[in-house]
Formats: sequence, C-alpha cells, structure tokens
Amino acid sequence: MEIDVETDEIVKEFLVESSENLDQLDRDLVMLEEDPSNGPVLASVFRTIHTIKGTCGFLGYGKLESVSHVAESLLSRLRDGSLTLTPEITSALLATTDAIREILASIESQRTEGDGDYSALVTTLTALQTAPEGDAAAGSDTPADEPVVLLAEP
Repeated sequence: MEIDVETDEIVKEFLVESSENLDQLDRDLVMLEEDPSNGPVLASVFRTIHTIKGTCGFLGYGKLESVSHVAESLLSRLRDGSLTLTPEITSALLATTDAIREILASIESQRTEGDGDYSALVTTLTALQTAPEGDAAAGSDTPADEPVVLLAEP
C-alpha cells in the first residue's frame, strides 16, 4: 500500500511539473516562431519534452511516451541544425503540447492516458524530421537517421 501512495505522489508531482513546463513551452514556441535561431529557447523546449518523455516512461505511460519521444526526435534535429523551424513544424509542436495536455488531464482525472488516438500526430512529427528536397537545412549529402517511433498500445 505504501508503494501506491508513493507512486500517487510521484504522479501528482509529475502532473504539476509537466503543466508548469508546458506553460513555459507555449511561451518558448512563440519566441521561436519570432526568432527560429534562438538556441537557448530551443534548448528549453527540448528539455521540457525530454523531461516529460523520461518521466512518463518511468511511470509507464506508453502513449505519452510515444508522442513525446517523436517530438523529442524532431526537436533534436532542429537543435543540431539539420532542420530549420518552419510554420508546419511549429504547428506540429503546438499540436504536440495540446496532445500532451489532453493525456495529462486524463491521467489526472481518470488515472489512465485516455482513449485519444495520436497516431496521426506521431506520423506528422515523424514526417517533419526529414527535410524536403531543396530545403536550406538539407544541405548535407548524408541521409537523415531514421526516426524511432514508438506506438504504445493503450
């Protein structure tokens, strides 16, 4: 029984911390939209998603881990300069924060990740990881690494 109480406290802390971090992430995405080359802000966005991904994996929230993992992979490519932030990427990242908020709300109210299907978002985030031909960020002759996509069963 003590393990359940301890786990419940960890989940509560995770929900509060994630909510606060997502509020900052929303502000950071607006700043990035205005200045896509702002490295410290991009690093902050990456850290937020990375933290959520790591913690939800530890807590066993596979659906949330899948969404945050593919978003982290996209952010990693932005951070290393192999992609440049575009309006499409910004929209997908904003959709990711919405999806994460939905999943977190379900965890808070029902203690489950809910019935939401985020496979289309995962597909979009995955597709955006490959710079299209002619993109300024695609200047490298080496092929992009294949992104890892985890689709957890509900």
